[in-house]
Amino acid sequence: MSSYNYCVIITKVILNLGIVIIIVVVTSGLLLLTYTYFYNQDNFAYAHFFGISKHVDNYQIVFQPLPIVPAANEDSTLNFSILDKDNANVNNVYAALSIREKDTGKVVGQVPYKFYEFSDITIPYKFTNNTDYIATLETRINGDPKYQDNPLVSNFDISVGNNNAYKITIPFDQLMLYYVTPATVGIAGISIYVFTRKKVIK
Repeated sequence: MSSYNYCVIITKVILNLGIVIIIVVVTSGLLLLTYTYFYNQDNFAYAHFFGISKHVDNYQIVFQPLPIVPAANEDSTLNFSILDKDNANVNNVYAALSIREKDTGKVVGQVPYKFYEFSDITIPYKFTNNTDYIATLETRINGDPKYQDNPLVSNFDISVGNNNAYKITIPFDQLMLYYVTPATVGIAGISIYVFTRKKVIK
């Protein structure tokens, strides 16, 4: 191999490595900017579970069913996180759950109060019909003068068997942070790499 060909190969390797580094730096920067932006949004919760969140006084309750769109007569889990004003988990809570049909108001399921050491709560549940429901979580918080005896109540809509519910279950900010931004950056990075590589080969 001539010294010229050797130099060409080394140049291509260095150029490709540089492109990869640039892609990594740009990707990391965009993700960091996105994360920083959404960190300051009131309706975005950083907890074990990510989903729809509601604020009650100084608390934030996050709800995410799994699968995201439950189906009737199939196993699912209803996941909740109770967070304080600093987006930290609230520990040592008692929680109960009731589920009722949205149209009729009929109560179709109840889970009695249970002690949870950590406020990331997973409750298995199987729905019987493909329809709209309301899940009501009641939480008694130890040490809170208001919610120790009188539960903190939060209601969440659940559409069972309705695939259109996906766009409601995943808020826009989370959709951007976890799916759209990484995918866009990845596609752009691959396109730049392929285009540059073709030019180098020529």
